[in-house]
Amino acid sequence: MRNTCRLGLVGLLLGPLAANVAAQDTNYWALQYGPVGQLLGGQVIGSERSLTATYYNPGGLALEDGTTFLLSTESFLLESFSTRPSTDVEIFDTSSTRLGAAPTLVAGALPRSWLGEDTRLAWSFLTRQDLDARLGERLVDPFELGPAGGSASELYLDNRVNESWAGLTLSRRLSDTLGIGATWYGVYRGQRSRSEVNALALGPGTGALSALAITDFDYTHFRTLAKLGVSWERNDMRLGLNVTTPSLGLFGWGSAGYTLSFIGVDADGDGVPDPPVLSSQTEDDLDSNYKSSWAVGGGFAWYRGSTRWHASGEWFAPVDRFTVLDVPVQDDGPQLILTQQLKSVFNFGVGVEHEVGAETVLYGAAYTDFSASMGDPAVNVAVSNWNLYHVSAGMKFRVISNRFTLGATYSFGGKTRPLGAGIGEENVPGVGDGTLDVSYKRVVVLLGFLFGDGS
Repeated sequence: MRNTCRLGLVGLLLGPLAANVAAQDTNYWALQYGPVGQLLGGQVIGSERSLTATYYNPGGLALEDGTTFLLSTESFLLESFSTRPSTDVEIFDTSSTRLGAAPTLVAGALPRSWLGEDTRLAWSFLTRQDLDARLGERLVDPFELGPAGGSASELYLDNRVNESWAGLTLSRRLSDTLGIGATWYGVYRGQRSRSEVNALALGPGTGALSALAITDFDYTHFRTLAKLGVSWERNDMRLGLNVTTPSLGLFGWGSAGYTLSFIGVDADGDGVPDPPVLSSQTEDDLDSNYKSSWAVGGGFAWYRGSTRWHASGEWFAPVDRFTVLDVPVQDDGPQLILTQQLKSVFNFGVGVEHEVGAETVLYGAAYTDFSASMGDPAVNVAVSNWNLYHVSAGMKFRVISNRFTLGATYSFGGKTRPLGAGIGEENVPGVGDGTLDVSYKRVVVLLGFLFGDGS
């Protein structure tokens, strides 16, 4: 039963690691918006003039001469997570795939007559973070205990994160070449996470083991922030700068709890089962909190004949550790810690568009998406601690006064970490010195449409 007892301990400490596999909300450039914005990978801070400028650079909206009324995209994604160990510990070898609609942006411009020809007023709604992952795995007889014994183990993760921004944009043309603007956003964020790991075993005679670990939390939080922008253009060059303010928390609520149980576990490997353990905690009506950082971005577009080159970069400030859900400390038993901390990152990318004819344009882009994760998964509600890389390609064409965009984006990333690193970076006993390969891949196919005469 010695190996089986070790399996129970590994499974118990796997919960924080499983959450680390699924979360993607510490990558700031995972989602891009608008037909052209997606195909150029968001490298439009300096060049965007359509309604996606409400997000990328509000100052650019006032320099648009069109009469755009509605902007939308329909995107479909295939997203997969997987973990694969370098050893034969089966419980770590699992994957999860999701096929469905991709997050999008919808925006509209209000009549120019309201505030004059030099001022634009617009609304927008976008999904800033989106994750829906379930990793579940069920194993029968993961360890050979002979004909008189048997074992089973399960690992299930259910993680759902959604963050939506609703904004109102005011953009003002100061001259034929200069525009300034601001978008004020109201932000909703919700996260639900449940990790459940168990291991059961019967050995020869009366030997038996049962290990169960469940962690569960969910919260809702509302906050507000603003995005400021300035855009300049002349001849064959466009420049832009944007600033995103830290968010101001308004209110939120949530709940959290865990259950921990050991029976027949030999944690120290001395051949004698430890005393049974049962610990649990449930807390409702907790106050929730969430913070986001300063961000400063800049970009340019250079027009060279029928080809336009785009480039952008954006720096995100660090966020000191804060408590997402303030779970009361118990006198006995483990402490459920639900906090977050983010480091500063700088993302950059390049894009290109080339006019093939009067009504057809080809696009391509490549850009980074470095993780802001800081700290171990034992104390972070979401830790995607691997970097992502994105490439995109597609085309735009016109039918009468309506423009359509077709294309795709491919994203990939991963990390190799110690196999038993469940709490901090310390190896869990009984796993050895193996490694765990975490892999993430996503394909997004998009159809964008723009009604009106705007570009």
